[in-house]
Amino acid sequence: MAEEEPLPSPPLLQDKWVTIQKNTFTNFVNQQLRETEHQIEELYTELSDGVKLCALVAALQGKPGIRGMKPNPKNRHQMIENVTLALQAAKHDKLKIVNIGAEDIVNGNGKLILGLIWSYILRYQLGKTEIPPKQLMLAWINAVIPECNITNFTTNWNNGRALHALIDYCEPGLSPNWRKMSTSDKQGNCETAMRLAQERLGVPIVVSPQHMASSDLDQNSGMTYLSYFMKLNSCGYKATLRDVNQLLPSSHVTNFTSDWRDGTALTDLVQAVGGHIPNQSPSTGVIESTQLAIQGARDLGIEPILSAEDMVQPQAGHLAVMAYAARFINRPAMKLSAASYIEVLFNTVDISPGSKTHYSLLMKQGNPRLHSINVKVADPNGNNVPTTVEWDDQPEATGLGTFIPTVVGEHQLKVTCDGEMIRGSPIKFNVGRSKKAISFVRREQGIVGDNTKLEVLSEDGNVADVHMTYTSPSGLSKEIALSRSSSGRSLSHSFVPDVVDSSSSGEWKVSVLQNGEHASGSPYTMNVIKPQAVKLCNLEGGLIGQPFSFTVDTSEAGKAELQCLITFSGQAVPSTIERTGEDTYHVKFTPSGPGTHLIRPMYGGKDVRAEPYKVEITDSNLVLTDGPGLKQAKINESTTFWVDASQAGPGQLNVHIKDAGGVPVPSTLRELQDKRFEVKYSPAVIGPHSIDVEFDGKRIKHSPFTVNVYKDPKAEVPREGVVNQPLVILLDTANTEKGDLSITINEGRVPVTTKKLSKSSYSAEFIPSDLGQYKVELEFNNSPIQGSPWYVNITAPVVKTGPPVLTPTPPPVVVEPPTPPPVVVEAPLPLPVQPAPAPSTDIYAVVKPKSVRASAAKPDAVPTQYARVGETRSFDIIGKENVTVKIIDVFGSNVPFTSTPTPKGFAVNYKFKYIGDNWIHLIGENGRPLKGSPFLVCAFDPGLVVVSDLQSHGVINTPSHFKVNTLKAGRGEVTVLVDKGATNCEVYSQSKGDYNVTYTSTSNGVRNIDVLFNNLPVPGSPFQTDFGSPPVPATLQRPETSANYITPAISPISVTGSGLHIAEESKRASFLINPFGQAGQPSVRIEGPHSIAKTNIQPIDSAEGRRYEVTYVPVETGIYNTYVMWNGRDIEGSPYHPRVVDSKMVKLDGDWYSHVDEEGILSLQASQNKRLLFDVSRAGPGELKVTGRHLTSGSPLQCTVSEKDVYHYWVDIVASEPGDASIDVEWSGFPIPKSPIRAAVVASARATNGYVARPPQVVLSGFGLESAVVNKVAEFYIDGSQADKGSPGVILTNSRLQNLQTNMVAVGESEYRCSYTVPESGIYMLHVSWSGNDLQGSPFSVTALDGNSTVSSRTSDGPDKITVRGDGVLPGILATYNGTFYVDTEDAGKGDCEVKVQGPKGDVQIVSSLQGDRKRLLQCQYNPTEIGLYVIRIRWSGQDVAGSPIRVHIFDTYEELERFNNTGEISMYMPVEDAPFQSSIFPQPAVNGKKSKSVPHNRGVRMSAAMSRSYTAGAKANQLSFTPHRGYDRKSYYIVKENGPEFISAPAQRSVFIADK
Repeated sequence: MAEEEPLPSPPLLQDKWVTIQKNTFTNFVNQQLRETEHQIEELYTELSDGVKLCALVAALQGKPGIRGMKPNPKNRHQMIENVTLALQAAKHDKLKIVNIGAEDIVNGNGKLILGLIWSYILRYQLGKTEIPPKQLMLAWINAVIPECNITNFTTNWNNGRALHALIDYCEPGLSPNWRKMSTSDKQGNCETAMRLAQERLGVPIVVSPQHMASSDLDQNSGMTYLSYFMKLNSCGYKATLRDVNQLLPSSHVTNFTSDWRDGTALTDLVQAVGGHIPNQSPSTGVIESTQLAIQGARDLGIEPILSAEDMVQPQAGHLAVMAYAARFINRPAMKLSAASYIEVLFNTVDISPGSKTHYSLLMKQGNPRLHSINVKVADPNGNNVPTTVEWDDQPEATGLGTFIPTVVGEHQLKVTCDGEMIRGSPIKFNVGRSKKAISFVRREQGIVGDNTKLEVLSEDGNVADVHMTYTSPSGLSKEIALSRSSSGRSLSHSFVPDVVDSSSSGEWKVSVLQNGEHASGSPYTMNVIKPQAVKLCNLEGGLIGQPFSFTVDTSEAGKAELQCLITFSGQAVPSTIERTGEDTYHVKFTPSGPGTHLIRPMYGGKDVRAEPYKVEITDSNLVLTDGPGLKQAKINESTTFWVDASQAGPGQLNVHIKDAGGVPVPSTLRELQDKRFEVKYSPAVIGPHSIDVEFDGKRIKHSPFTVNVYKDPKAEVPREGVVNQPLVILLDTANTEKGDLSITINEGRVPVTTKKLSKSSYSAEFIPSDLGQYKVELEFNNSPIQGSPWYVNITAPVVKTGPPVLTPTPPPVVVEPPTPPPVVVEAPLPLPVQPAPAPSTDIYAVVKPKSVRASAAKPDAVPTQYARVGETRSFDIIGKENVTVKIIDVFGSNVPFTSTPTPKGFAVNYKFKYIGDNWIHLIGENGRPLKGSPFLVCAFDPGLVVVSDLQSHGVINTPSHFKVNTLKAGRGEVTVLVDKGATNCEVYSQSKGDYNVTYTSTSNGVRNIDVLFNNLPVPGSPFQTDFGSPPVPATLQRPETSANYITPAISPISVTGSGLHIAEESKRASFLINPFGQAGQPSVRIEGPHSIAKTNIQPIDSAEGRRYEVTYVPVETGIYNTYVMWNGRDIEGSPYHPRVVDSKMVKLDGDWYSHVDEEGILSLQASQNKRLLFDVSRAGPGELKVTGRHLTSGSPLQCTVSEKDVYHYWVDIVASEPGDASIDVEWSGFPIPKSPIRAAVVASARATNGYVARPPQVVLSGFGLESAVVNKVAEFYIDGSQADKGSPGVILTNSRLQNLQTNMVAVGESEYRCSYTVPESGIYMLHVSWSGNDLQGSPFSVTALDGNSTVSSRTSDGPDKITVRGDGVLPGILATYNGTFYVDTEDAGKGDCEVKVQGPKGDVQIVSSLQGDRKRLLQCQYNPTEIGLYVIRIRWSGQDVAGSPIRVHIFDTYEELERFNNTGEISMYMPVEDAPFQSSIFPQPAVNGKKSKSVPHNRGVRMSAAMSRSYTAGAKANQLSFTPHRGYDRKSYYIVKENGPEFISAPAQRSVFIADK
């Protein structure tokens, strides 16, 4: 069963970042439309007709326009067509727009419009890529301005320094002093940089400098502005090309796309910065060549962004390649070895004395001068052998060297460049007697534990009597067993050195002999090393900005060259290697940032170990502190401050606190999360305390801190007083440190006079002017002193006039508990209705259903009552007193009803005509509502539930799916029963009102499917699906011998699994594809909002046949499109739309540990509501579910989830009994961090003798909470009799934030009547509190209207000279309504014009602009989104203009509009004959001894929807109050009675029982 939707919550103010993003995206759109005739001012409304949206898409695509667009749409249908064309045009560019429909844009859905524009920015500014754009943008920025260490697109850019660095990179010298720039003037820095970027680099200012410098800057706005630096052919794009081409010695690139697809440009770039790439053959492929270049760059510490396969693809985006290429630009300069420029080619085989021997030197273009190269040949005795080198003049110079050896033995060829030996030099070779028979391949180096292949070759195939031996450094000799090749012309042996003698040079001697004689070049030496024996010492953490060094010991590793590559955040860090001994080295570098630095040592060109070493670098200056405990503290009270070391790298945090005498103060240090700490301490003496905070042994910035510890002054506050008599408060500040003392009475509304009595004593005096309670608040150093606030009761002077007269208090009005089955209606305040026994003299009401079953609510919540639209319902009123009944429908209009007498009272009969939330108000004779009133009843219509995708046939053991949509049917619960519950089924809530149903039939036969909405069948229910055995695969052929054989159809392909519906970010999700034996192959493509998920399809063979498991790991949250294809064609149901969520990102508002104690336990009080706020802004599209239970009894907690706004949810928790409890919090079925939450419930202060009191509640009632009439008393009531002991507070403020006078009178124990009078019309804010805490719903918005419809009281003629015209003030239908109207102020003189529109569900946004030459014509436009009544309020200099407020009715159909225009009748209003006048809740009273006559329909006035009735038992006449039809304004009417008419005057807005004269 699907869960009931949460009740709606009131709209709240937007966050600042939403305003910034809206402004940024508006500027972006206008920047794209700058070459067109269009511009926009209001993003949410001006795209609604589709004209400007089509122009935007065309501009982004570089097209002149979009065909088929209607430039002047006449109605809503044409507007939707235009928007659809724009969305389809973007889809042609493979832009996936998820969950955004044309209606959303036409309706002005701000959230979805922002999402649409963001999709355009990502696609057309940066190009589509599988790598998140944020990652690519950060990679490029950190490559070109690495000193700025950018990690985000918000706070890193606020001070403007990074902006100046970026523009100086794009155009060197444009802002050369950015490193010395002061960051105190953030906005000024941003403004200067953005103006330079606009004027010199062509970067538009789509984000204002004020917003760029704001801490509320959102990520999308920052990325939008910075994208102009790195889009195709932008200033950053060209600057990166410039710097890359400066590195390339011989080639030139013109772009970051096609020039990089064959691997040539990357190879040249790697070699240009000193990277080594092995020689490649002509047959080397493009991908292999690119991979070799990537590996060469990785050896230099330059990590790739794309794989080789992705980099050569035509669809590889420019930004990924550009960011990768930029990493080569600012890498630390390396001294390139001569081997990078010179290569020696020398064949050392078969060299004999007296023979002319040649070698070649290859030198690259633009490298060392020829005279810097020196070549020497030395014989076995160390004598030089003359050699000459002849050079050609080619771009890559080649030298041919020649020498003639004269003696036998081992020689050496040494090549140096500027005194440095080139790689591979010296080359050792043997000169011996000429032997043409055999040769061998020399292996200069061997690795301990690695195979080293030794090979002997024969030119004539004679390999007989060939032997090979090796001798280790310790003198151990061993003959090698050689294996003959298949051709018989060579011998080989895989040699594994396993000993390295630390006392020798590590050189092994290898001898090759034939017939007992050494072959040419034999014997020779091979150096064997053991890289894994290299040791690194002193790798403990270092500090940023300070040189860090460590020691390398190679004594057990043999002899080879040591290299160390050090990187940080993917960038190489400069380092030096100093030899300090024969086998020891000293490596030094300066860390470039806090965090992990990777050290990759190599010995002899081989990695010392597979994983690099890690050195943690810290920066104590990046440790942040905050909290009251660092500023001031109160003696003997615990105080707290927080330390954030998350950006400072790894290290130990230490806190030392000392009092004024130097005595240590105990403190507790607790890590909250991610190196964020909480420090608590409680000072025991007054005076200055010192707090020293150290990180990694070093004091942090501003440490030590000095904290002033003080003691509260003593206060004597009287508890009672007399009106208009002064009250004195005495204050004693002895033994108190210096501080600020403040005194406020009634929130500052009562003046206070202070006087100094002595050095340490003061008095504060105030004079109460009203009766009631006065609130006294005393604060010292902005903290309430002990006992504050106090409440002083002000009474009238006592006047003795005789014995007191006791007036009995009427008994309280309560709600009788319903009889079985119990159905409780829900009150508008989130507090349950509490049944109580009713004395015989009380009035009480029983609200219970008749003929409609109420749906079962969750056991831990108060159930909501439902009513079917058009079905008559009733409830009983029991008692003898007067009760006023008012039923309000979803439009705020009154619902007509009838009544019938019952033995105990009366039954009220009514029915709802419209879907939505309705309220039943029951008001007692004293004008106060009955307990529990008003009651909520949700009207619904099961006939509007739509069931789709339900198949008539299914396959057993294969999941079947269908959808249920209740969006138009109202609020309620969906129940699906397959075979009356015999077959399990699951109901997933895909979105609001949209459900997916899945079930699996395990046997053949017809399944009956009942779909119920609020326990009533929907149209077509029960449905039926026929299940048979899986059909024979379609690959079977029809036997020719059987004429009656029917070829079976291809069985449907089944796709099942949770991965089709829901998945978690960064976690594996999967689903299964079952083709039921069909021939072919599956393919799957899964697209996220801004990424394409990599998928893996794995076949699974079983007895039932081959199935396929599809797995993927989503990398971002959102709604995905999953395309499942068989043989290249979409299967039925594709694409699927799984929701990807991240439950880890559901956060409690504020710090987690501010809600729980040190053990992580949440504190609850029995019968007290605990409200928590959860932030789900980064958790993806999901649903918050909260359940809880008492661990002792197992009974549930009352947990209610309500939406605060689109990104936040309120969770209200009420426990009913003391003890331990557990609370589970899930986001779309996945538990959030810390769930289940442990809770401890303590007994309520009102619970005694084991009895737990009812949940405390303060009940507010009365129309004064919502509306008022100018200069008339408005009232409401506060009932705190059910709450903990306390006192109420009421504050009323106008739009200028001025406080207005209110009056409060106690009418019972903890019950109060409040009244106020407003002097002018407008919106007022009413704050209502209990014991200083705002009640839920406070502040209330009170609409005050002018009760006088004439203009005679106005002080100016200006408002009367203003005219209003236009379609927007006339009735119409929603689909084609034009909400434009004009306010002409030409003749009104000077003044201010204010226009407000209020719709059925609150304020409606309007767009206005001044027109005409004199700018005296105000054009206003609003966009109605609901049918109903719209009220337009137009005021001039604070006064209503003639005709204001204007009431505009918007209808759904032409028939309703025509009926209204012809008769004034509104379809939502009930005809008179449906509610005859003579019906009454109580028996008809007599009028002069006779009953009143009923009024025929053709003579009566049509009754409006704003109708209410009041009934007075025993009175002389019934009264039916309603607002007369607008055509009967200020006429005379008669009350029809049998003994003649009684004349009364019925002005507009009067409530009387009237009939036409």
